[in-house]
Amino acid sequence: MAFTDSVGRVDDACLRTFGRDVAYTPEAGGPATVRAIFNPTQQTEGSAPGVYAVVFCREADLPAPPVRGDEVTVDDAVYKVYDIEADYGGGLVLRLRQHS
Repeated sequence: MAFTDSVGRVDDACLRTFGRDVAYTPEAGGPATVRAIFNPTQQTEGSAPGVYAVVFCREADLPAPPVRGDEVTVDDAVYKVYDIEADYGGGLVLRLRQHS
């Protein structure tokens, strides 16, 4: 089994176990429900004051490749994507700022 396959299997297991449904809305297109692990109120070093969160999901589950400015809605809170980081198994870490 290739390394990327192993990472992809771990990503899938984590999403099945810890994930929840969130709404993902790309800048160009309609919303889609995706399975994601949501971690609220994280703040990265050097960030301006505000409410931050992180979402982990699979790129293949998104309706379009992610870009800055896409929106993620969790419960009634809307967040905008400001940073995107990919892993070798097709997983994504999306850093979010709460949108007012």
